[in-house]
Amino acid sequence: MKRFAFILAALLLFAACTEKEPQPQSQPTAAISLAGTSWVGGLDGDFQGYPLTFTWRFDFLTDSTGEYHLDCVLAAHPQPSQEGPFRYTFDGSDGIVTPDGHNPLPFVYDSAQQTISMEIIMQVGSGSTSTTLGGTTVFRPLGQEIPAFPVNTSWTAEQQLPSGDTLMPVHWGLDFWEYGWGGQVNYCAGSTCAGVSLFWRYDSAAHSGTIAINGTQHPFIYDPATDILTLEYTTEVYGTTVPIGGTLQFHRSKEPDSNTTRKVVVMK
Repeated sequence: MKRFAFILAALLLFAACTEKEPQPQSQPTAAISLAGTSWVGGLDGDFQGYPLTFTWRFDFLTDSTGEYHLDCVLAAHPQPSQEGPFRYTFDGSDGIVTPDGHNPLPFVYDSAQQTISMEIIMQVGSGSTSTTLGGTTVFRPLGQEIPAFPVNTSWTAEQQLPSGDTLMPVHWGLDFWEYGWGGQVNYCAGSTCAGVSLFWRYDSAAHSGTIAINGTQHPFIYDPATDILTLEYTTEVYGTTVPIGGTLQFHRSKEPDSNTTRKVVVMK
C-alpha cells in the first residue's frame, strides 16, 4: 500500500458565525462546572480519496484552562498527534474554547443529553492538496462515546455453491473497524481460507454504503428492521478461478474484541 506523508502542520480551526435568538432570563440554579471532565468527539472525511478520521479530546482541567488532544488516522495509517493548552469560558450552558494559536470555538452544553456541540472546520494539507473538512462535532464524556454504525460490528454469511457432484460450503466474514482504519472481508471455501482489507463508507440516512477493495467499490444495503446487511461482492477462491460471492446476506455476529490485533491475509 502507498505510504502517506500526511502533515497536519497546516491545520486551521474556524468557528462558524451564528446569531443566537434572545432567551428568556431565568433564575440560576446550582452552578455547573466542566472542571475535571474530559470530552471526546470524532470527525470522518476523505483526503485524496482515502478515508480520514479525527478524534478530538478536550480535558477541562480548571474552571478556565485545559488541554486538547487531536489524533488522526488516514487509510489505516496513524498520523502524528497534536496537543496543546486552551483557555475557555463557560456560563453553565454556552462557552468558548480558545486553543493556543487557533480561533475561538463556541460550544453548547446540553445537560439533559450530556453532550457538548462544537462547530469545528479544519483545513488539512497545503497547496493543491489542501482540503477543508468539518461541521458540528458532538462530544460525549470520555468513556461514554457512542460509535457510529457500522463501526466495530462483525457480520457472517453462508453460501452453498455447486462443486462437481456436491455442494461446496462458503463461510463469509465481514468486519467494520473505525472509519479511518477500514476493515476486512474473509471467507473459507472448503479447506481454503483467505481475507483482504477494505475501506468503507456509510450513509446513515440512506442505510447504504460501499466497501472498497483494491480500489474497486462494492455496494451494500442495511435493513434496520431485519438487521441484515446485503453486499454485492464477487471474487475467486484463492489460487483458483472458482467464482464465489454474488449477492450476500450478512447477519450480525458478536462485536470484535477491541484488544484483538487486526490481521489481514491478501486474497484475490
